[in-house]
Amino acid sequence: MVAISLVGCSINQSSEKKSNNKEVKSEQKLTIDDINKADFKSTSKVSYIIEGKMVSDSEEVTNVLEGTSYTVDPKKDVILKGTVDELWVTPIEKVLDTYEKEDGTFLTKEDFIQDEFIKLKTKPGKEVFAAFVPVDKQVEIQTAWGDILIANRPEVEHGKGDYIICAVDENGEQDFEDAWVVNGKVFKNTYDLKNFK
Repeated sequence: MVAISLVGCSINQSSEKKSNNKEVKSEQKLTIDDINKADFKSTSKVSYIIEGKMVSDSEEVTNVLEGTSYTVDPKKDVILKGTVDELWVTPIEKVLDTYEKEDGTFLTKEDFIQDEFIKLKTKPGKEVFAAFVPVDKQVEIQTAWGDILIANRPEVEHGKGDYIICAVDENGEQDFEDAWVVNGKVFKNTYDLKNFK
């Protein structure tokens, strides 16, 4: 099972952090079993515009929202720039499955201009589940692809808080084997919010 732990504020801990000019005590870890499954609500990605580019040479890219770094393979990777200018790297095959050209037409590898960003439009996504995590809590997730992501990382803005996203399994339930984090400021621009009002 993917390791997910919810970190709640604890007034009994000694170290302190600053968050929105308020002192926040360090957190105690909880396990996935402590997360209320009823908090996960159905949602899906909406269609929105981002940018992507292929590069002529290998380079390092850091996603400041997730605290993860990537080495770009110029033969098979695309650097994507999201709705709040965050960067991440995805294989070209996944990009072609997930995005289309800005005008809604079919996207191919040949549409990319080397070392220049082009506009990409997301295809509406399949159903997933999402749970809101208030900004005074942290969630650490080891993803199915090997990254460790932390919701509400102290180094970045989150709005009111981040979201844990998980795939839907074959029975229509939450699949915690395939879970990840979406920054709160990104979530509001990229996912259907009807179940989160």
